[in-house]
Amino acid sequence: MSHLIRIFLVLVILLIGVVIAAMIFDDSGYVMVEFNGWVVEMNVWSLSLSFIVIFVGLMLTNLLVKASLVAASGSKSWLGQWGNRKKQNAFTAGLIALAEKNYLMARKNFQKIENEDFDGINLLAAAEAEMQLGQPLLAKRYWRLAATYEKSILAANLCLIRDALQHYQSHEAITLIQSLNEKQQAQTVVLKLWAQALSQAGKWQELKDKLKGWKKALGNDYEPLMQQASKGHFAEIASKEGAGQLKQNWKSLPRNTRQDPAQQAAYIQQLIDQGMHEDAELALVEYQKSAPHPLLIPMFKLLTLPNPTPAIKILENWLKQDGLNVELLSALGHIAFNANDKLLAEKALAKAIKLGNRQEDLVLMANIKESQDFPQQALQLYKQSMQANED
Repeated sequence: MSHLIRIFLVLVILLIGVVIAAMIFDDSGYVMVEFNGWVVEMNVWSLSLSFIVIFVGLMLTNLLVKASLVAASGSKSWLGQWGNRKKQNAFTAGLIALAEKNYLMARKNFQKIENEDFDGINLLAAAEAEMQLGQPLLAKRYWRLAATYEKSILAANLCLIRDALQHYQSHEAITLIQSLNEKQQAQTVVLKLWAQALSQAGKWQELKDKLKGWKKALGNDYEPLMQQASKGHFAEIASKEGAGQLKQNWKSLPRNTRQDPAQQAAYIQQLIDQGMHEDAELALVEYQKSAPHPLLIPMFKLLTLPNPTPAIKILENWLKQDGLNVELLSALGHIAFNANDKLLAEKALAKAIKLGNRQEDLVLMANIKESQDFPQQALQLYKQSMQANED
C-alpha cells in the first residue's frame, strides 16, 4: 500500500508540472514520430503525458513483479515449514511408540526420517527399535550412521562397543575406543568399557598399567577392576611358570604396587587357588597390621588350615576394638570352622547372625548344628537362610 501511495504522489506531481508548464508556455509545439510505416503526431504536452503514463506504468509493473516474487517465496517458505512439521511429527510419534514398546510403529516412523538431520538422535532411536525387533545388523547400521554426526558420535560408538563386547569381539571394541578422541576416551563410561575389553582380551598387564592412570576417574570402581586385572595376571604367571615364580614375581614388584589392597587381594586369591594357604595366611596378616581392609577380610574365610593361629589372633584383636563388626565375626566363624574349631565357630557365627542375619553365616551355622545332631535347629537355620536370600 505504501508503494501505491508513492506512485500516486509521483503521478500527481508530474501532472501538476505539465499543467503549470502548459500555462506558462503558450506554444504547445509539434512532434511527429514515424516508425515502419506508422506515423504519430502530437504536441509537446501530449508527449509529456505519454511519458508520464509509461513511467507510472513501469513503476506499477515493477511493484507487481516484486509482489509476485514475495508471494512465491512465502509459498515456498510455508511449504518448507509444513514439511518440517511433518518430519517432526514422525520423529515424535516414533519416540512415543518406542516408549510404549510398539517397536513396529516406531520403526515405521523412524524410516520416514532416516535421511533427515536430527543430530543422529533419530538413528539411535531407530537402532533401539531394531534391537528390540531382533535385527542387530540393522541396529549396527543405524549406529554407524549416527556416528557420522558430531553430537551423537560418542553415544553411537558406545552402543557399537557394547555390542562388540557382548559378542566377545574385544579387539573390535578396543579399535572403536582407540578411534575416539582424547576427551571422549577420558569419559568414565568409556574407561569402564575399555577395562572390560582388555580383560576380555586377556591383556592383563596392559590393563594394570592403564588402571593406574584411571584411578581418579574410576573412583570406587578402581579397586574391583585392579583386583580383577591382577588376579588374571597372577593366574597367567602361575599357570605358565608355577606358584614359586608367582611369589618371586610378587616380590619383584614395586613397593607401592605391593601396598595396593586390590593387588594384594588378587595375589592372595591366587595363592589360595594354588593351595598355598599358609602363604596366603601370612600375607593376610602382614598386609593388615595397621588395620583391617574390606577387600581382604572376606579372604580369611577361604583359608583351610589345621591351626590358623596368626589369622585367628589378629581377628580377635580387631574384635576387641570393634565387637559389633559383622564382617570380622563372620570371618572368624568361617576360619574356625575350616580349622575344625566348632566351638569358636559357633560362638562367632551366633553373634554375627544376631547382628547381620546373612545367608552364608546361617548356612554354616546349620552345618554345625547338623554335625552336632540337632536336625530341627539345622532345618530352622536353613529356612532362615532361604528367607534371608530372598530379602
